[in-house]
This record gives sequence, C-alpha cells and structure tokens, in this order.
Amino acid sequence: MPAGHDYVRHAISPAADVSVLADPVLDPAEPARWWPHPALEAADRPEVLDGADVVHVHFGYEHRSPGQIAEFVAALRSRGLPLVVTVHDLTNPHEPDPAAHLERTGHLVRGAAAVITLTRGAAAEIRERWGARAQVLPHPRLMAAEVTEPYRLARLDRSGGRRMVGVVLGSLRAGVAGEELLAPLVTALSEGAHLTVMVRADALAAARDPEHPRHAAATALDRLDAHPDVEVRAHDHLADDELCAALAGFDALVLPHRHGTHSGWLELCRDLGLPPVIPRIGYLAEQWDPGVLGSGSTRSGSAGSGTAVYGPGHPTADDLRRALMAALDGPPVPARAPASEDAAVAAAHARIYRHVLSAAAER
Repeated sequence: MPAGHDYVRHAISPAADVSVLADPVLDPAEPARWWPHPALEAADRPEVLDGADVVHVHFGYEHRSPGQIAEFVAALRSRGLPLVVTVHDLTNPHEPDPAAHLERTGHLVRGAAAVITLTRGAAAEIRERWGARAQVLPHPRLMAAEVTEPYRLARLDRSGGRRMVGVVLGSLRAGVAGEELLAPLVTALSEGAHLTVMVRADALAAARDPEHPRHAAATALDRLDAHPDVEVRAHDHLADDELCAALAGFDALVLPHRHGTHSGWLELCRDLGLPPVIPRIGYLAEQWDPGVLGSGSTRSGSAGSGTAVYGPGHPTADDLRRALMAALDGPPVPARAPASEDAAVAAAHARIYRHVLSAAAER
C-alpha cells in the first residue's frame, strides 16, 4: 500500500500472480486520494485488513505516531499476516526533523518478514541501524511510457538554441531548498543559458506572508523577477502530461532537495531522458548511477557515468557551475526498457511474497 501510487503500479502490479487490493475511496470528490490509508489503523479497525495475504508498506505513514506504528505491526503479527516494507526514505524529505520518521520506520523494519530498498547504500544503512538485511530492487519507471515517451523523443529531436535549465520547488515543503540555492544557481548559469523556476502559485502566495516559515524562499523568488535570464513560473497543480511537457523543455533539471534518501524525480528524469543535477544527499547519486556508492563517495561535477552532483546546504556558484556543465555536456540519458524493467521488478516482488507466505505457513 498504497495501491494508487505510481511506484506501486509499476513495481508490483505487472506480476501475473499478484493481486494488489485497491485503495478504499476516502473522498468521493477525490477518488484517487489514498492518504491517510486506513490499513494503518488495523490495531483499532482489524476489518481493514480483510482480504489481504501480505501487507506491503511503502509510503504514507508519517501521520501516525511511532507508538501507533508499533501497534500496527503488532496487529499484523496477531493475525499472522506477513509484513513487507520498502524503505524509500530513511530521511523523510518533507519533515524538518528526521527523528520521528526513523522511529516509525524502525518499528516497520524490525517487524517485517522482508525488507526492500532501492540502493546498496541504503541497504547498508538499514543493516547498521536495525540489523536487518534489505534486498535491493531498482526503482521502476515513475510514469507510463505512453505519457513520457513522446516527450522524450521530442527532446532528442531538439537541437541547438539556448540552454534551458529547470528547477521545481513545488509547494515549498521543508525539504526543498530555495533561498540558499537560487542565488548561486543564477550565478552559475553559463552565458546564454536560461533558468526556469517552477513553483506552486498557492504556496508562493502563502509564503509571501512575513510570518510564513518559507518567507525567505518567497523573497528569493521575488528577487528573480527582474533577472533577464530567469523565469519564475508560478502554476497550479499539473496533470502528468502537463508536468512532462514542462520538464521536456529543459536541458537539465536541478533537484533542490535539502535532505532525503531517494527521489522519484530522478526516475522521471530517466523516463524523459532529462539529465539531472543532483544534491549530494542520501543515496540519490547511487540511485541515478549504481556505480556511485552512497553520499560519501561522490564529488562535485561528474561522479560516475554522467552523474552531476553538487554540495547541498549552501552550495557555491562554482560547485553548481561544474555540476551544470557535467549534466549539460554529458552523454545522453540511456532510454529505458519499460516493459522488461517493470516485469523484472514485479517478478522479484512476487518471489518475495511467495517466500514470506511460505515462511508464515511453516510457523
């Protein structure tokens, strides 16, 4: 769970012998919304687990306290339901304090019959923190090929012209840099390059309040309005097709993460053939290039095959300039093989489910 998340649809649903239970409709006005998922309330509402043979947790448990997650794990154990956990985030990218998320995740990992993560670096950290062995399965594509492929091909046909750099600040959540990133990023642009900063219009309007926690980011954005090489593009919610159309107009995408472990944005870049510029946090560089092991082994500029990284926190213009050059002048992003990639990841999940069910039957 959640069944409706893009990762789950591509990583698990293609398995021929696995049925993923649909998320309940929480709000008829927003039928696709899966949060907060009621399965996490199993300690108080055991009926929410009816019909399940295995419970697999991915996302959407940050609204529960660590104690409630411990009760959820105990409820699964009392019913003999195996728990599988995919650790996407050791550091929650949307929370300023990592302590509570680590405590919640620790309860899940220690209570799991099987643990999955996306990179070897994250697996090593899971073993160090909780003594659990995590199987590494690569992230599948984020969006369907029929959505992204026309934009990827259009990017390949575009040649010459002004270099276009993008950065997506979204809703200005706690884990998104703004005030410390934008000024040096503008300075780092090569001559003739153009920067587009995408931000949710409602978030930017709210952050202009001097009492808002992201007011400094809003101020930094407003200062860019007069810059001839920068566009601040305030927008409403974008459907998948609209988002892909916007990103396909860039030659490189700068990820503005302050903290985190892995990123779906990297997989969307891969879907679109768009070179990312990656902050040196968590295991993002390894996620993009499996030859790069963890955050401690990467350096500014090119780290491995086509990987462009920069130091987070308060990056310098020189650091960002080297990373931008590595992304803009590096080799093309290899095309994905969506059917075989998804099938391989789904088959691996099916094997894990069969194993944990077999082990549970022997107890």
